[in-house]
Amino acid sequence: MKEPMMKKTIHLAAALVLGTFALHAAYKPEQWNLEARQKFAAQRFGVFIHWGLYANYAQGEWYLQQGKLDEKAYSRMMHGFCPSKFDAKEWVRVFKDAGAKYVTITSRHHDGFSLWPTKVDDGYNIALTPFKRDILGELAEACKEEGLQLNFYYSLMDWHRKDYPAGAAAKAVLGDQKGDYASYKAFMLAQITELIDSYRPGNIWFDGEWEHAKCKDGKWTRTLDWEFDSIYDLIHSKKTLVANNNHQPIRPKEDIQLFERDLPGENGAGFSPNQTVAHDRPVEQCDVIQDNVWGYKIGEKKFRTAEDVVAMVARAAARDANLLMNIGPDGSGQLPSRAVEVLKDVGVWMRRNGESIYGTTAGGVGLLKDVVSTRRGNVLYLHFITPGVTKFAFRLNGEVVACDCLADGGKASVERMPSGDAVVTLERPGKDAFDVVVKLVVK
Repeated sequence: MKEPMMKKTIHLAAALVLGTFALHAAYKPEQWNLEARQKFAAQRFGVFIHWGLYANYAQGEWYLQQGKLDEKAYSRMMHGFCPSKFDAKEWVRVFKDAGAKYVTITSRHHDGFSLWPTKVDDGYNIALTPFKRDILGELAEACKEEGLQLNFYYSLMDWHRKDYPAGAAAKAVLGDQKGDYASYKAFMLAQITELIDSYRPGNIWFDGEWEHAKCKDGKWTRTLDWEFDSIYDLIHSKKTLVANNNHQPIRPKEDIQLFERDLPGENGAGFSPNQTVAHDRPVEQCDVIQDNVWGYKIGEKKFRTAEDVVAMVARAAARDANLLMNIGPDGSGQLPSRAVEVLKDVGVWMRRNGESIYGTTAGGVGLLKDVVSTRRGNVLYLHFITPGVTKFAFRLNGEVVACDCLADGGKASVERMPSGDAVVTLERPGKDAFDVVVKLVVK
């Protein structure tokens, strides 16, 4: 490269870096925002709900696209959507008994169907179905009665509207539809305003930006400018948090960092290339209880066990993250019976050991397969996740003044070694016990 061009490139790179710093410096969260972030992070465990017209097909939430269906034929299911068994109070009772502190539901998924009687779409919402009832309104009321926070997933991608600029995933349904983003953005802003004003969610949880973005060799290429600043400003003006499941580095105005089907920072699922963990805001891992599917799929019989879910909650908390565990209700409005059974057993564990999860931070030791840790002040909680493990050695600053198992009948002792390590020995309460928590008070 010639010298003059090299200098121009360096100057441009420097300007971009300075511009990035200026962008970060320009945005400062308000006090309500910081408090809402802190409250959200302390909750640690939530239930995710993927539900819509696709539940009637019972083939998962991507059936329109993956099944290569005709969109007009698919959308006619609106006239047959009548979930007669839907009971918001029963749903929330199950979630609360499981120990969940919040619920996030798909207000509108990629198929474009809205689960509330919106007045700003083209006639593709719950009010036009035989069911007619306001699903989000009933769920909001039930959550309020039981003290659970309600959040709304909102799809940025849309396989129904004619003004949506089709990206990589939407083209399978819409073809090379150019769309009109100004029109589509106005529609989204009107719907988001309606959602927040009507139901007062804790956060708006976006999904779908990734279809207009690719990462190769650490560099991002984007095919659509979503103009997120103005979208986020609207949401913040209504004292609501922003989350965006975009699989990209987090932006300054995004309040919650999301990791899909992955522990923060690991990228084991391949959805988060070059996405480092933010340590200045809440982090959330979302995952599925029914194998490899978010919406209801009648043929899928593999579910996570209660042991699986508890371990995932503990591992997430040990990374300073929440776990959002997904369930897909069926077309009748009922939760899968196996999922309800699993959540019931998770709730038993959470009632006994919840102090080691809610309101804690990462413990800083044991980020391994068998033992992870959380902390609250001078109390360190060691989660012995693997059933056969009974000893754990780690470097400890300070002295242990109390050591015992937390609410599960086991026994534990700690020995200080000449090396300075502490060795915790666990006597398990039974061979079937899972994630036995040892509570250490450190002086």
